[in-house]
Amino acid sequence: MARRTLSYIAIAVGAALIVIAVLLPTMLVPKLRSLPLDTVNTTSTELRSGAILDSNQVAQNEPVPNAADDERCNAEGDASLPVHCFINTEAELRSVRHVRMQDPADAEVVTFEVGTSILRNDKEEPANLINATVDRITLDRFTQFPIDEPTSTIQFYDYNESDSNVLNPFTRPGIQYTFPMGAEKKSYPYYDVVAMKEQPIDYIREETVDGETVYVYEMDVEPVNLYDQFIAHQTAGGRELTEADEAHLGSLRLGFPASQWGLEGDEEIEMDRYYANVRTVRVEPTTGMIVNGTEDIFQFYAQNDEEAYEIARGDIREAEEQDRNRTALHYAAQWDEDTQNTQMTNAKDSKGLLNIAGIWAPIGLGILGLVFLILGFIGVRKSS
Repeated sequence: MARRTLSYIAIAVGAALIVIAVLLPTMLVPKLRSLPLDTVNTTSTELRSGAILDSNQVAQNEPVPNAADDERCNAEGDASLPVHCFINTEAELRSVRHVRMQDPADAEVVTFEVGTSILRNDKEEPANLINATVDRITLDRFTQFPIDEPTSTIQFYDYNESDSNVLNPFTRPGIQYTFPMGAEKKSYPYYDVVAMKEQPIDYIREETVDGETVYVYEMDVEPVNLYDQFIAHQTAGGRELTEADEAHLGSLRLGFPASQWGLEGDEEIEMDRYYANVRTVRVEPTTGMIVNGTEDIFQFYAQNDEEAYEIARGDIREAEEQDRNRTALHYAAQWDEDTQNTQMTNAKDSKGLLNIAGIWAPIGLGILGLVFLILGFIGVRKSS
């Protein structure tokens, strides 16, 4: 009688284990495949040489150190120096990004607050800050895409301004700081904070990094007129520009005599700041985590879209890099080794949990449940 009872218990346990094995991937895994509520993350880039228009030197009408021996930068009296003289081509630059969680954050959504700074290594705080953004974005925890509500804001800090400026709240299109879990070999809409617009980031190839398969995605942000783009964003829906908006626009449009721009003539020429970038990211596809990133950030001044394209992508690009007259910022950013290792470790840990919950635990529980069922039915048969 006792053997028969134990056999029935074994059958019940085996059946329960098989049910758990079936339900585990459908009940637990979806919860694991959602953005956590406790994310805190820091990424940084290697210290690399770049070019920066030094606004302090412009204000003082004094050349940057690397241009001090340039005969073009030795003006007599109060004559204004060419813009070329204010562009430091030997600045040591790096970028740092901090991610932390903010409200709202619940079972359905999570909000990232992302602070990104580009810093120069030759100055002390706060003079080392070139520019910074504080980006707030609310994501669906399960799709990893922004929610369809006007909750996103971007706060700009610039070395030319004493105060920050905040973009009018808007509905964010596209991904940015993470890819969807289960990333595919396809293009995704990607929102660029600086350009204030979304465009596709394209799947390029598959690679193996530290024993893991990663997908490589790339996007070419062609020149964007930041002056026009900012106005278009801030005046959407009939909104009027504020004093803070007008102050921010001051750094996005500069006027100098043609000779200061390296052009012929003395007439005043206004130029708008443009932004171009080539962004490459490597993504661990199971988790959607970005494990490496590079950018070729180029901000510069141009008279119109056609000229901007030639400076950024055309025949003028090489000449500008050799003798800069229009550059506001040029920096080839590459995540440093510590950041890459940390991101890959986090991706491996998350992938491991997903594999345990979605594959190995169900298999193990299923096999164990089957063993209990077989032993239970054998026991029942022998006790009959």
